[in-house]
Amino acid sequence: MNIGVYFERIMQKLSHREIQLYLLDILKAVDSFCVKEGIRYSMAYGTLLGAVRHKGFIPWDDDIDLLMPRPDYERFVSMFGKEPGSRYRCLCHKEGVKGDRFVHFFAKVEDVKTKSLQGRGYDYDFGLNIDIFPMDGKPEDPDLQRKRERQLTHWSHRLNICGTRFDLLNFHQPLFSKLEAHARGAEYWWKKIDTEVRKYPYETSRLAGAVSVTYNGTREIFERNMLEEYVDLEFEGCTFKAFKRWNEWLIQEFGDYMTPPPEGRRKCHDLTVYLLD
Repeated sequence: MNIGVYFERIMQKLSHREIQLYLLDILKAVDSFCVKEGIRYSMAYGTLLGAVRHKGFIPWDDDIDLLMPRPDYERFVSMFGKEPGSRYRCLCHKEGVKGDRFVHFFAKVEDVKTKSLQGRGYDYDFGLNIDIFPMDGKPEDPDLQRKRERQLTHWSHRLNICGTRFDLLNFHQPLFSKLEAHARGAEYWWKKIDTEVRKYPYETSRLAGAVSVTYNGTREIFERNMLEEYVDLEFEGCTFKAFKRWNEWLIQEFGDYMTPPPEGRRKCHDLTVYLLD
């Protein structure tokens, strides 16, 4: 029996809007913890764009992204969700959670009362979750920046492939990419990324940013002082942290961010989510 059919028979399937609201609950828990512990974070990517353009989720979006300076990120992943019976827990490769199935260079906070199925061959065993990306220092030399960001993006793509089932009929991934990724294994690609990003400590670098997941990686390079001050922005009737210079950040990341893309280019993650109880 198809796993999706099985879950539909025994569990409640969440609508798109319900998925957004459960994600919002995760964000509230993360924000409360960060405020309590003095951990810096900012909404990022489509989440920050949604806060500015829509005062909440981009209507077709189904995820939440946050950025944290590396020192704050390390504190967060070591402390969050450790209480017995916590509904939310932090997943990261460093802790070996889910064995080899957690194949990301960033962390996730999941709702353990949900089950999330993702399309395109992914074999996740997670609840509905939000993504938290660490920000590290970046080199000053422009040529090195371009070369390094391309390399990091290449490695992150190979790491991502390791989280999918090896399927020759999955034409979203070139055959050589699949062979190279799975032959080396997730630990190999994760270690290469982790070793490289730590060469430039966040606290002592003039430039900083996250690892790009696209081949336009230099757009992720910002002056660190641009990432150091935070304000509250409205999101779904609540307020969460954002870079004080959010307008500059969004322009560098998206260009004309206030103009929505054509309907055919509006992307979501194709999530199917079930409530466990």
